[in-house]
Amino acid sequence: MPSEMEVSFPGDDAMKILSFIALAFVISLAVAAPSHPAGDPKPEMAGQNYAQGEEKARQGEWAEAAALFRKVIEEDDQHYKALNMLGYSLRKMGKAKEAIAAYNKALSIKPDYAPALEYRGVAHVMAGNKAAALADMQKLKSLGSPLAEDLGEKIAAMPAN
Repeated sequence: MPSEMEVSFPGDDAMKILSFIALAFVISLAVAAPSHPAGDPKPEMAGQNYAQGEEKARQGEWAEAAALFRKVIEEDDQHYKALNMLGYSLRKMGKAKEAIAAYNKALSIKPDYAPALEYRGVAHVMAGNKAAALADMQKLKSLGSPLAEDLGEKIAAMPAN
């Protein structure tokens, strides 16, 4: 019975080795890559606490909302949206200084996050710091955000000193 002949071409072994190296490289990238880009919220961490926090905020239950957003931040301190919503909840409770600190942290992670810029500007209005509010409005304008107009209205309504 005739035996099967294996046909081999020059460079086959080198091609197999290169293919193996390429595959190993791709796998190493997948293993080493973070599960989410830096600064983006981890969906699995935000999950239930973030959604519940948003619901409490919609209901005007600011202290409960703040507590839930703090839980999200404990799990993922780079969650700029939770930091923003924590600031929003604190501002609604009349805690402008604490709110500004939360917005500052959110903006340190994502400097062009327009909602945090607007809300921080509103907190500055609450605190009577017109210059800081105007700076946030200018940043919003430079980003081309329509939120600049909303903040401008709040600044215009500030009492004259």
